[in-house]
Amino acid sequence: MRRAVWVGAGIFFLLLLATAQLTYYDKTGCPAGTIPAGVYIDGHYVGGKTAGEVAAWLNRREKDLLARTVKVECASREWRVPLAELGVKLDRSVLEEALAVGHRGWLGQRLWERWRVGREGLHLPLKFSVDRQRLVSTLQDLTRELTVPPQNAAFRVLPDDTITIIPSREGKCADVEVAYPQLLAILNEGREPVIKLPLKPIPPAHTTEDVKNMGLDCLLAQFTTKFDPSNANRVYNISVAATAFNGLLVAPGEVVSFNRVVGPRSTKAGYKEAPTIIEDRFVDTVGGGVCQVSTTLYNAVLLAGLKVVERYAHSLPVGYVPLGRDATVSYGGFDFKFQNNTNKYLYLRTLVGPDFLTVKIYGNHNFKRRVEIRTWVTEEIPFKVVRKEDPDLEKGKEIVKQKGQKGYRVSAERIVWEGGKARREVLPSSYYKPVDEIVVVGTKAVPRLVVPERSEGKVSDENPPASTEVPASS
Repeated sequence: MRRAVWVGAGIFFLLLLATAQLTYYDKTGCPAGTIPAGVYIDGHYVGGKTAGEVAAWLNRREKDLLARTVKVECASREWRVPLAELGVKLDRSVLEEALAVGHRGWLGQRLWERWRVGREGLHLPLKFSVDRQRLVSTLQDLTRELTVPPQNAAFRVLPDDTITIIPSREGKCADVEVAYPQLLAILNEGREPVIKLPLKPIPPAHTTEDVKNMGLDCLLAQFTTKFDPSNANRVYNISVAATAFNGLLVAPGEVVSFNRVVGPRSTKAGYKEAPTIIEDRFVDTVGGGVCQVSTTLYNAVLLAGLKVVERYAHSLPVGYVPLGRDATVSYGGFDFKFQNNTNKYLYLRTLVGPDFLTVKIYGNHNFKRRVEIRTWVTEEIPFKVVRKEDPDLEKGKEIVKQKGQKGYRVSAERIVWEGGKARREVLPSSYYKPVDEIVVVGTKAVPRLVVPERSEGKVSDENPPASTEVPASS
């Protein structure tokens, strides 16, 4: 019994001693931060080297490798490009993998792996990473001369108001995206250092079919108003506002707001001072004349058979359209809105001539109708005569300071002819306020002058002549 105890103790002691020796060997035979014997990186022996030594070797190796070039081929053209310019970098994870050999798992696993690697060897390949964005950017710049941009389809309005379609055209460019897997294969699988780029088509954003589907093929309606070319500021404002609508495309169902398209009428936006109706009288304000643009557009919209969403009349009649056919606007206030109530696009063009403004609306021939606009006065409102005394005007005199103007209530309708039948549509009515006639009446007293009587012969100082009062001359 005692002998068995001693044998067991001896065995335990021997195991303890062996473990201590193995642990000592584990710590001293291959300390942390050192690569064990038998490890190779890219054929280069790194066993027994420290992490710092191998990192320095990897840096030198990377510099040498990235100076090498690959051939890029595309459309019978070829270029030699250094790997460094293609966003290639050496993957440093190979160093971590080498350092992990014989340093993972429990003691027996670590020792077994070191013995096996020392006997059989372990060959680790170099690995590379590629910055895909830089690769694509570099190749795009390299092959830019091969790029043919696509041509979008468009339409052109000819002088006779017919519309022709300009066909779209496909473009082409190098398909640089395919370079990424090819480059990785060259670096990590040792393939031939050639990147082959095919040409790929670039579709246009707007095809011929897209433009055809817009349905623009005829002039639906146009309207022209005249203006005084001598009022330069007003003509300028008309031109600025009209330009905002020139080339405007209106999608089916879209509602167009005059104020949203034209924007604020300010000096910053380029507008000048010209006469505007404010509080029932004409005063100079920035943007005067813009209402002639909204009025011309309103009449073109009516004649095109489009839906009027919002419209307001001026408070006073304007001279460039008949009563009931004007449309006033003010930014932040009155607006003119219309809707494209067809199932095809509309296209607007404006033309400002020496003394006229024209608005043209193009659309699809299926929506072209014969349209008539009728307006009539339902009530004439007489103006009042207001007499105001003026103490600076001589008594007995009167001056018409403001000429009176009748007011009107006006109704309007649109007659649309379809299939030989007339369809009548009530349009917004208009109310124009009467303008008082203001007469200034003089109240200033007339002074009287004393004029001496004339007599024959000499008049003595002792006998002054009689006097007569006469009114002063006017």
